[in-house]
Amino acid sequence: MLTYSDMVTLLLTFFIFLFAMSAIDLDRFKITILSIQSSLFGHSGILDNPVDLEGANGRGTDPLKAGNQALEQALLDKAREAEALQSQVESFLARVGREGAIEVRLEERGVVMELPNQIIFEQASAALKPQAKEYLDDLAQLFRETENKIIIEGHTCNIPMNTARFPSNWDLSVGRSVQVTRYLVEVHGLEPDRFIATGYGEYQPRESNDTARGRARNRRVTIVLSTLK
Repeated sequence: MLTYSDMVTLLLTFFIFLFAMSAIDLDRFKITILSIQSSLFGHSGILDNPVDLEGANGRGTDPLKAGNQALEQALLDKAREAEALQSQVESFLARVGREGAIEVRLEERGVVMELPNQIIFEQASAALKPQAKEYLDDLAQLFRETENKIIIEGHTCNIPMNTARFPSNWDLSVGRSVQVTRYLVEVHGLEPDRFIATGYGEYQPRESNDTARGRARNRRVTIVLSTLK
């Protein structure tokens, strides 16, 4: 009986120890996750202002709750910043008479402006139309009023492309995004380190490629004013 009692006592102590360690690790794990989340959404100040665990009144403050509140505030601030940027873009386009010609929408990554291909390029070509330069001249003025990173994305339909210059739709889409980027940087003197030029070929369609209307919609250039840090 003495041996059995010792064994039960040791088992009880062991499981109490495991429970205590798991509780501590869980709290630390949650706080770590909050820190990682805050870093993904940009600098929020959570780690620069450690929570006072004792508190002014002698009672402890819940670090997890404080971290959640700080993270929620950071996300709210970022959402307001993005909405303000969208309003700025829409007001600018209305002022220069481009409202409706350029589609504007708000995504998680920032404010997206979509230019139909018929405005910018001839089919199967990466040479800017004269009309395209007029649009880009206006947008260059907008970009001077902001400090955001600018992502230029080229898109095509699924009609096969195979020329000496553009052996695939990927090549064509990248070529178009590069031409837009070079015009804004070389003609208007915008900072080249603000730009990212990329092409998606036919692989991010807005509509079905089964119809002529859908294919025309998928041939486009999107310009993203990024709100990501």
